[in-house]
Amino acid sequence: MVRSPSQASSRFIALRERNYRNYFFGTTISNSGNWAHRVAQDWLILNLTDSAQLLGVVVAAQFLPGFIFSLHAGKLADTVNPKRALIGCNLAAAIVAIALAFLVISSSVKSWHVIAAAFLLGVTNAIDGPIRQSYYVTLVGEEKLPSALSLNSANINIGRLFGPALAGVLIDSLGIGQAILFNCVSYLLCALSLSSIKPAEYRYIHVRKEGVPVLLRDGFTYVFQEKRLFHSIFAVSFLAMWGQDMQFTSALMAKKVFQGSAFGFGLMGSAIAAGAIMGAISFARHKDLPSIDLLTKRAIYMAGIWFCAALAPNYWTYLLALFGCGYFSMGVNISGNGGIRTYAAPEFYGRAWGIYVFAWQSMIAIGGIALGVLADALSPRGAIAFGACMALGMSLYLRVKFRTPE
Repeated sequence: MVRSPSQASSRFIALRERNYRNYFFGTTISNSGNWAHRVAQDWLILNLTDSAQLLGVVVAAQFLPGFIFSLHAGKLADTVNPKRALIGCNLAAAIVAIALAFLVISSSVKSWHVIAAAFLLGVTNAIDGPIRQSYYVTLVGEEKLPSALSLNSANINIGRLFGPALAGVLIDSLGIGQAILFNCVSYLLCALSLSSIKPAEYRYIHVRKEGVPVLLRDGFTYVFQEKRLFHSIFAVSFLAMWGQDMQFTSALMAKKVFQGSAFGFGLMGSAIAAGAIMGAISFARHKDLPSIDLLTKRAIYMAGIWFCAALAPNYWTYLLALFGCGYFSMGVNISGNGGIRTYAAPEFYGRAWGIYVFAWQSMIAIGGIALGVLADALSPRGAIAFGACMALGMSLYLRVKFRTPE
């Protein structure tokens, strides 16, 4: 069936808003920098220690702040000036990145420096996440919000497509410090794009009732009462715990199984991103409302691809499996994110996203330690296969639980 021009253009309708368009291009550069930093960070800790468990500690340090700060950030998202808060987060992250880059370039870096920098960047991301997600409706309005969320998913994966490959080139040609320095520049450019946003062109302004306090416990109560919202958050967070983005296990596969270069590791991230972009394009065609059934169906497909990745006989077949991982991972994320958009009332957007980020980052922090132990005790392949078993078990459980409509 041939899609009409109006159907095709509706996917990009959010870009008609100048504020969103400027921020979109700023975050595209920033996402590339973030993924370049992750590749450089993981490669750095493996070069310093050759330890899967310490790599797991770095991952935990990066996502642990989500456990500590994201809930308060969700509350802030419903109360503070989002533009100023996001500019502050980007400037703080730039300072952390340039400090780590200096330590690496001066050959003074220690493993605890990498862990500390990962934690501090995690703090900025934990605060940034809920505020940024709830800011999109302000920039584009409710009617164009689905387009903005879809473009945001593509944006993240465009950054992941180019960032890791660029990091590999920079590491192999110049050094790890220069790859981290690129992330610093990307944060500054994102802050610049935010400064160009004009509040006079906001498309949605939520007016909070005077005298009604914004309470975290109200957000928790609301999320727990909305069963499908709660289980969407749980499912995506649980999958993330066992390695949904494959970044952690790919670092170990590149270094320990395939004995590859930093560029080879970077290509792994780009393969996942290419699959995710294809997934974003493909799943954007679906008009079905987000559901547990749809989410778990995609999660089962993803678990199957994880098994293929664990059994991949060589580097190139592993890359192909990563493409599939990225494709179905995007389907899972779209379903999970769509659950919040569909089931959360506007006055709870910020707190719902805060709880989402809280659960997601907390589970990744726990999973980083668990996968590191598994990789050292079994092998990188064994860690991937174990994660696939956990994903499959969770998906089947939820499909049985929600087999009968509520």
